[in-house]
Amino acid sequence: MSSNEKKRLRDRRSQQTLREKKLRHTAQLEEQVAHCQQYHSDQGVQRLLQVIEGLRKQNEALLTRQTSLKSLINSWETDLDEPAATDDSSHDLSSMYKEMSNREAQFSLQTNFNEPIPQHGISSLLNAPISAVSTPQIQSPSLAPLSAETTPLWNQIPPHTDDFSTRTTISCPWFVYPELIIPCPDIPSSPLDFIYGTKTNPLADMIHTALQRRPVRAPERLGTGWLTYHFSRWVIAPSPETYGRLPVFLRPVQGQMTVPHPLVLDFLPWPRLRMNLIRRWHLYSKDRDDLFGFMACCVKIRWPWNETILERNEQNVLCIKKAFYDMFMSESGWGLTPEFIRRYPDLVEGMDINKIVIELL
Repeated sequence: MSSNEKKRLRDRRSQQTLREKKLRHTAQLEEQVAHCQQYHSDQGVQRLLQVIEGLRKQNEALLTRQTSLKSLINSWETDLDEPAATDDSSHDLSSMYKEMSNREAQFSLQTNFNEPIPQHGISSLLNAPISAVSTPQIQSPSLAPLSAETTPLWNQIPPHTDDFSTRTTISCPWFVYPELIIPCPDIPSSPLDFIYGTKTNPLADMIHTALQRRPVRAPERLGTGWLTYHFSRWVIAPSPETYGRLPVFLRPVQGQMTVPHPLVLDFLPWPRLRMNLIRRWHLYSKDRDDLFGFMACCVKIRWPWNETILERNEQNVLCIKKAFYDMFMSESGWGLTPEFIRRYPDLVEGMDINKIVIELL
């Protein structure tokens, strides 16, 4: 082979290598463009910006509370460091303690922080018939609806302790995959997604998988899955529309905005039960699996055992039966079995037992 032929052969190989390199680079760029179009759309970015804005406002509120706490503590130190006056009455420590208590009480009223739960002999529930027991109804500021004076209601997301970057501290595993759940529709396409799972809606499928871990019958699986889906969609993409789809009893109350807590506690259908568990979470966090496992067996929808929950519409498509939908979208449609009330009496403190108890026949 002559030198010219060898040179032409080398040139052809070089050109072929260059073409293959360009093709690989083009394919990589096309994959990146497709990924950006799918997950980095204007709508997705807008939703993330809304979440960031909500977190920023929560951070500002926490910083304000921290500043108030520092001011309160500094005022105590100032009072203790001041030299004693010549008047004997100034040596009365009770007056100083009273003043400090007044300041602390004023601070608590201003921040609505760490509100105590009154005790009312709840231990009597353990031995008394459920039908004969009713714990006192306490009107607590922590259960008051949120105010929209400074921030729209739909943009007031409770502060959570979940770290969405890791699976170990997150209470709702689907939030680990924002790239999968953000594109999901605001309304699930079929109720069957929560009963049997789905391959087209990652959020509904992951909620279905989480519910499969518990001994939950179909009505509770569908009702819980439906409410969890809509609450999760509101947290992911807060807007007047996503907030408006939440039933009134599932919308956050004042107390939920005060104490950071696991996100899963916001899914409980009773505001008072949510607040009782949030305040006592330090007692139950280590046994959370036992608590939620037992709760899954005891939280029931007031729906007859032999009644179907689905029906076909005019297009012959299975949909939720209207009566069943109205039932689980109402707080009165949910109940607790006596076993849960007897085992966790502190969590039903302040609730009307006769209204929430449900006897299984």
